Amino acid sequence: MATPAATARGADAPQADPPGARLADAIDARLADAARQCRARGAQLTTQRREVLELLLRRGGTAKAYDLQDDMRQRHGRVAPTTIYRALDFLMAQGLVHRVDALNTFVACNDAEHADHQPLFLVCSSCQAATELHDHAMAAAIARTVRAAGAGFRQTAVEIKGQCQRCQQAD
Repeated sequence: MATPAATARGADAPQADPPGARLADAIDARLADAARQCRARGAQLTTQRREVLELLLRRGGTAKAYDLQDDMRQRHGRVAPTTIYRALDFLMAQGLVHRVDALNTFVACNDAEHADHQPLFLVCSSCQAATELHDHAMAAAIARTVRAAGAGFRQTAVEIKGQCQRCQQAD
């Protein structure tokens, strides 16, 4: 019996997309969603902002600003760090990107439809992965606590450091 990989395909059989094509399609879809969300909020996803988001997505959704600057430099030559940081500031203001302070990285939001959400990040101290979760009850409890603490505090993302399952299993 032939395995699926060894089975011959007829001329009319549908061809599977190569993984790179699927990734490109997924990135294009995320960029289109981002543009739509910005328009709905009265903001403009300029070509440069879009490109920074695209580069972040091409890096798997997580990158340091200087890595994005290097990527941009490969495409356009000299690029100032402020160019990247301004784009990232805009993307964060629109809820499309989060900053993970524990790693000094930026992460593409996995729930950008809700720009006002407060993400919870599980940060692996071994592999540096940051997993975005959402817990509305936890976010509400933290918001109440922050409000009670005084006007000088504002809620941002919550980061919990530890070791992810993959790294625990590798140890």
